[in-house]
Amino acid sequence: MCSTKDVIESYKTFLEVKYPSHFQSYCRRMKAKIESVKAEAITFSILRSIFKDVQVAEDISTGGTDFLCKSNGNQFIFEVTCLEAESVAAQSGWRNEVSENVSAGFFRMITHMLRTKVSSKTMQLSGYSVPRTLVITCEHVAADVLLGTHGAELLLTSDTMIEVPIGKPIDTVDIVTDLKDSVFFRLKNGALESCRRSISAILLFSVLAKTTLAVGILHPDPEYKFPISLLPSVPFMRMKEWPPINNRIETEWVIDKPKAEEFYHREVELTDKELRSR
Repeated sequence: MCSTKDVIESYKTFLEVKYPSHFQSYCRRMKAKIESVKAEAITFSILRSIFKDVQVAEDISTGGTDFLCKSNGNQFIFEVTCLEAESVAAQSGWRNEVSENVSAGFFRMITHMLRTKVSSKTMQLSGYSVPRTLVITCEHVAADVLLGTHGAELLLTSDTMIEVPIGKPIDTVDIVTDLKDSVFFRLKNGALESCRRSISAILLFSVLAKTTLAVGILHPDPEYKFPISLLPSVPFMRMKEWPPINNRIETEWVIDKPKAEEFYHREVELTDKELRSR
């Protein structure tokens, strides 16, 4: 195991060797956007542990997405963004600090904040003829709650409410949603339609001291489907059917008893081939 600082330093070394111009840009960003550069390094480290071929794809002059991964002749795009801990604290009402006094308190889920972040990345992920995944990281002390399985469920459907019709039997109670912050579909002319189809899947990363916890959300109708077999240990939330029958939203996890997958922080190591090709 290593710390996030170790991951960052090893990623810097990797960039210095393989992508000198990106290295210079990365070092400049460290002075102002430490959570952002940490998100990039940690995501690269995790992808590197899964895929043999992970390339830095962003063009320094024109921008673009962060990483291109290749596996068995197929290609996949990953874009990384982060939610800053203090902004999450303000949105959720949960201070970004570990309290020694355990007591009851109130907090809000950050569904709107997450959906807004996804919306801001939709255009950036368009125009690629391969599956594209958006990674959202967060270092807030309660990230594992706010970006955990419940957070993923709410991001897919938007925040839910209990509906109890007046004057009807109690067995007619329903869970309903207005879809205000549903990330992948919306209501139009009385029917559900998909949106943000440029994003094949979303990964929510809760960054802790020694590990990163990951859960995912699958788009029900993307331009290009993301093969979840590439990440078999990561629980993904998805729609049971698309389009849904009678606008009835039914969701499921691809694995029973979903629990966020835990990735231990690992330093980015240069291979012999990479060192020889300097």
